[in-house]
Amino acid sequence: MAKKNGFLVHVGVMMAVAGVVSVPLAAQGTAGAASAVPLQPYTAPDQSASAGVPSGWKVTQGQGTYIQMTGPQGENLSLGIAYIAHNGGYAAGQRVPAGVDLVMPYSTKLTDKLVLILQNGAKLAGKPIPQIAFQTALPLQLPAQLGQCGRFVISLTGGSTPSKAMGAICSLPVDSAGFYKNILLIGFAPASVAAQDAPTVQAVFASYKVPTAMLERKLAPFTAPPAAAQAPANAATTAAETQAILKATANAQKVSDVGAECFDLEVLRETPDRLLPPECRQ
Repeated sequence: MAKKNGFLVHVGVMMAVAGVVSVPLAAQGTAGAASAVPLQPYTAPDQSASAGVPSGWKVTQGQGTYIQMTGPQGENLSLGIAYIAHNGGYAAGQRVPAGVDLVMPYSTKLTDKLVLILQNGAKLAGKPIPQIAFQTALPLQLPAQLGQCGRFVISLTGGSTPSKAMGAICSLPVDSAGFYKNILLIGFAPASVAAQDAPTVQAVFASYKVPTAMLERKLAPFTAPPAAAQAPANAATTAAETQAILKATANAQKVSDVGAECFDLEVLRETPDRLLPPECRQ
């Protein structure tokens, strides 16, 4: 297997949790099973996101593009959960500024960022810190404004119940104040039921939708960039200066639009490379 950006390239990564025969066949079988999973539509009260809910599952939170639901056998699924990090030295459970979840080096490879996020969350919740092993991990080549992205399947031990998780993570670029967002779609299940839950989790992932305007806001830097320079309101303002300001504003919007489109197509929809628009093939 090839290695890139800290992720091991593996065909059929999202299906490996099923633990069956060969990866390509597992991928085909699980994908087909996922498409047959019945789901009830759910839309967050603020209209920021929607997803399908499997029979017997319950939505526990839905706001700001984030949807969380739990299953009848101890499953827990989070769609669009964001962890705000500040670029700096990591220490589990350390005190951080308001609105920030943890401190960790931005240079940390993506697999390690996922581990630190999950272990830090356990520490803050007063739970045993899990030991995390990657079964598979797949990098996604996306436009620069989306930073690093990848899909993964992991095993977690050390808690009361061994579990497995599958999902996707994007670590967005660090902003001017040293903050950066880490956005996850992740589904956990007890190891004993993970294989049978894999199609259900994948079906929910595929059903998750976020309006473009809300997705652009989700992907925006944590620290707002300085306001674009405004032309002075006097006769000295030249046509060239005005055009430069308009062009800069239009370019910024284009970057935002492309980032949202590619995130939706590749991270949320798992669109095959051959079907992606040119701007997403970077």
